[in-house]
Amino acid sequence: MSNFLEANSFNGLATMFTALVAIFLYYWEQRKKKRDAAKIIVQEIRRAEDIIKEYKEHNAYKFTKKIIATNSWAKNIHYFVGDLAQDELDKISNLYSTGEYLDLIIAKISDHKFDENIKIYEKQIQQIVIGLNQPISAQQSTSGGAQSEGQPVHQIQRMIPLEIPIPPPWKMLLDEISKNYEPIYHSSICEKLKRIAGI
Repeated sequence: MSNFLEANSFNGLATMFTALVAIFLYYWEQRKKKRDAAKIIVQEIRRAEDIIKEYKEHNAYKFTKKIIATNSWAKNIHYFVGDLAQDELDKISNLYSTGEYLDLIIAKISDHKFDENIKIYEKQIQQIVIGLNQPISAQQSTSGGAQSEGQPVHQIQRMIPLEIPIPPPWKMLLDEISKNYEPIYHSSICEKLKRIAGI
């Protein structure tokens, strides 16, 4: 009887120990995932804000650089709900949504410029084929000059194209979004994430 009780108590302790080990491993794994996620998110915030800062300094985005290459925040936000205040969570979410929206605009600009370059290329090929790019003869330029001499000044001025720099339609939108963005990398938000990440 005592052997049976000893066996039962041993089995009970073994089961409890196994359960405790399983719980410990689960929380340890979750903590590791949270730490790794925090490291990646801090890196993504730094990278995104560096690209936006470049735009503020040089007024241009590089088509080869995505502001939000991967959105680790959307997949891991649940880890940080207990560590960050609601407005801090919102500010990080705002960076990611702003970056993704800018990436969308930049991709459309890139497509537009690519289409424009294709059209210019096709036009140049067409001009070569039909011979429109041959230099104007001296006789044509002389007769052209004689005609322009007899024209009133205001008509000659109309022939000269006005070189007024007109910004492309997307410039104002990029300026409004990028220049009004408030960085968070050097704020208390990222300090909290760095502590979680062990940085």
